[in-house]
Amino acid sequence: MKKHLISIALASAFVSGSLHAEIHLSGFASIVGGTTTSSKEQLYSYKDEFDFKQGSLVALQASSDLGDGLGVTVQLTAKGGDDWDPEFKWAYVSYDASEELRVLAGRQRAPFFMYSDYLDVSYAYSWIDPPKGVYDLLFDTFDGLGAIYTTNFDDVDATFHAIYGRNTDEVSLFGEQLVPEFNGLMGLSATFTYDWLTLRTGYFVTDMTMPLTDLEALGAGWQQAGFQDIANNTLVDDDSISFLELGFQINIDEIIVVAEYTELTFDDAPFGDQESFYIMGGYQFDKVLVHVTYGTDKEVISNYTSDVPFGLAPGLDILKAGTQGLLESQNVEEDYITIGARYEFHDSAAVKVEYTDFSNDNNSASDAGLFRVALVTVF
Repeated sequence: MKKHLISIALASAFVSGSLHAEIHLSGFASIVGGTTTSSKEQLYSYKDEFDFKQGSLVALQASSDLGDGLGVTVQLTAKGGDDWDPEFKWAYVSYDASEELRVLAGRQRAPFFMYSDYLDVSYAYSWIDPPKGVYDLLFDTFDGLGAIYTTNFDDVDATFHAIYGRNTDEVSLFGEQLVPEFNGLMGLSATFTYDWLTLRTGYFVTDMTMPLTDLEALGAGWQQAGFQDIANNTLVDDDSISFLELGFQINIDEIIVVAEYTELTFDDAPFGDQESFYIMGGYQFDKVLVHVTYGTDKEVISNYTSDVPFGLAPGLDILKAGTQGLLESQNVEEDYITIGARYEFHDSAAVKVEYTDFSNDNNSASDAGLFRVALVTVF
C-alpha cells in the first residue's frame, strides 16, 4: 500500500508539473553480490552464502526548472537491504539567488563527507561503496535549510556548504528499531580545488535524544540509587554531538589518491568517541582502474562508573555490571585492507570486483574476509 501511494504521488506530481515546467528524469542502480570467505564470518551484514540483495539499490531522480532560478528535485531510492522499500532521499526546493549562491529547503543530503553528493551512486567513485568505517553515521540526510556558495580565488575553486535542520529517521541499533531525534543540526563544509589537488573539511554539531530500552532501564536504576551524574551519562536525552571531517584527493594523469579522516565526539552520552581514517591509491589502465585502500577505526569510551566499587550493594552491582558491559562492548580498534578493480565497459556502466580483509584487534573472532562483485550504472 505504501509503495502504491508513493507511485501515485510521483505520477501525479510529474503529470501536473509537466504542464508548467520541463521534468528531467535520471537514475542509477547497483546490483551487488557478496559473500564472506568462511562459514564462521559475518561482515557488513554479509554471510558465507552469496547474497545479491544486501548491497543492491535502484534510484530515480526527477528535477524541474521552474524558471527564474527556482527548481524542485526529488530522489526516490529503494535498497535491497531494506527489503526494497522506497524512501525519499532528496525532496527539496532550490533557488539560485545569484550565480554563486544556491539556497535549498526540504529533505537533502548532509555534506558530511567528500562523496556525500553522490553517496549512493557507485558509478561515481572507485569502490563498490565508500569505506564503511568513515561513512558510518546513523543518518546522512536531513530536513531543513542549506546554502551552497561557490567562488574562486585566482586558480583555486572553492565551495562552501552550510546547513541547518534535523533528522528523525528510524534506525536499527543494539537490536532495536527506534526513532532517535537529531535536533539543531548545523554545520559547514568547505572544498578547495586547485588543478590536480582537492582539499576538504567539515564541522557539524547536533543534539541527540534516543529512546533505547536498555539504556532507559539502566538510567532509571541509577537515578533511583541516587547517582544522578551516572544516570545523566547513561540516558541519551538532548546530548551534544560534534563531527569533524578532513580529506584530500589527488588526480595526476592515471594516478588517484584519496584520504579522509573523521572524528565523532559525544558529550555525556554512553557512546564511545570515534576516530576513522582511510587512504586509497589507484592507477588507471585504459578502462580498468585498480585500487588499494587501507583503513582504521577506533572507538574508545571511558568507564564513568569507576567511582562506584563492586560490593556496596547487590542492586548496585547489577547496575554497574550492566552499564560496564555496555561500555566495554564499544571499545573497538579495527583495520581493513580492500583490493579492488573497476572495468568501465560502457559509457554509463561499470563492473567492480573487491576483496576486503577485516581485522578486529580487540576480538579476533570478528576477523573476516569479504568478496564482492557489482554492476553499477547511471541512466
